[in-house]
Amino acid sequence: MHRLVEVGTWRAVEADVSPQLKPELRDFQTHITRDGIDRVVGGTGVRHDCPPAVNAGEDCFVYLVAGRQVVPAGGVRDLRARVRIWPAYTGGRWRVVNYDYDMLSR
Repeated sequence: MHRLVEVGTWRAVEADVSPQLKPELRDFQTHITRDGIDRVVGGTGVRHDCPPAVNAGEDCFVYLVAGRQVVPAGGVRDLRARVRIWPAYTGGRWRVVNYDYDMLSR
């Protein structure tokens, strides 16, 4: 997550993403950057109780990310979100095979 959010270059994470997920995750990286998400503020490590995801089981990594968004005529809004990443061992290495992203209310 650090390389995806804080380093912010696709080259930093491309090798860790499964081929079928690359276009979607690349768009996700652009989307969160544009929205103002720019740092990882916490992680819970591996969780064994995640909802089952396509191409993955119930094991995922959970991260909290944050940033700030400028709202026209509304000032600056602090953002917090949760990102879950499901890994799988494919092609002789661990890769991200699915993910989800939820904004958290403040």
